[in-house]
Amino acid sequence: MLKGKSLEVLCREALNTENGASKLWARPDDRIFDVGDSDGRKIFLNKVADLSSAVFGEMCLAQEKDLQALLKMEASEIELSDLTTATVYDLNESEAPAGSQFIRGLAYWLAIGDHVLFVKTHSMTPDLVRQYLDWLLKVRGAVADPGLSFELNAEFDKTMTAGDIGEIRNLRVRGKSAPQVITVEHETETKEVSTSRAVKDKFAQMAQAVPMIRALFGDKEAESLIESLGPEEYLAVEAHVKVRGRRTEESRKKFQSIANDLADETDAQVQIEGKDGQIRDGDAILRTRMPFHLPHEGSNLLEFDNVADQLQEVYSRFVKDGKIKA
Repeated sequence: MLKGKSLEVLCREALNTENGASKLWARPDDRIFDVGDSDGRKIFLNKVADLSSAVFGEMCLAQEKDLQALLKMEASEIELSDLTTATVYDLNESEAPAGSQFIRGLAYWLAIGDHVLFVKTHSMTPDLVRQYLDWLLKVRGAVADPGLSFELNAEFDKTMTAGDIGEIRNLRVRGKSAPQVITVEHETETKEVSTSRAVKDKFAQMAQAVPMIRALFGDKEAESLIESLGPEEYLAVEAHVKVRGRRTEESRKKFQSIANDLADETDAQVQIEGKDGQIRDGDAILRTRMPFHLPHEGSNLLEFDNVADQLQEVYSRFVKDGKIKA
């Protein structure tokens, strides 16, 4: 369906599409994506540039009929109750000036090869970035088949990824093979579908949870809780282990070994966090700290050219370190 084209190439082709007068690069109104939710949110692809080696852009999330709370810095004395008279500042809400919209989120994104790297702020989410790119390629630019499934998904070999995200800092493990509850259409009751594996897992989770609950609540409270359970209820405890304090080489190696062993678990949900990212159910998010330039101190914006340079630097570093493939 992609005919051998990378995500970067498709983004470039979408922005090169013409309406008879100009290309999409020059038509900001046609780059506005309506999220389609009840909040009336829209994403503006504002600045966007072809870097020849990548496509880089700035997404702005705005909301219709949005109000901003403001304090008017003029004190006045008002009666707040029968007992209280206070001197306060006036608090009110204001709409954006005519021809402007308040920005509720920003994302600076880079499409390079088949990778997307991005920096986001405030209410912008990875899924909103995905929704915009999906719309850009399949609807606005029409350079990808409408039936194409477009997801941002980083998948690695789980036995290898623990090393890819750097030194392991945190492990979370919890069971996930519980009996399924299926709602049957046109019926108000629910039916429980259990497999022997699910039932076995339920009892295993209960057996593992009870000693921990006794230690936390004491024998009396634990027994009372167990006796209160209904026929379809069972106890499960999520384990969350952190190593604090000065690390030793031995503890580092042991934690890494445990993480690698847990990565092969099939009956549990495993989340592994390291200094360079996290793995959850086999999907990995790589992250790193970069020193971005601000237009001025305290700014919520980043310098467009600087972010483009830094994201390309991150990409090169991840490729060089073997964390991703070019």
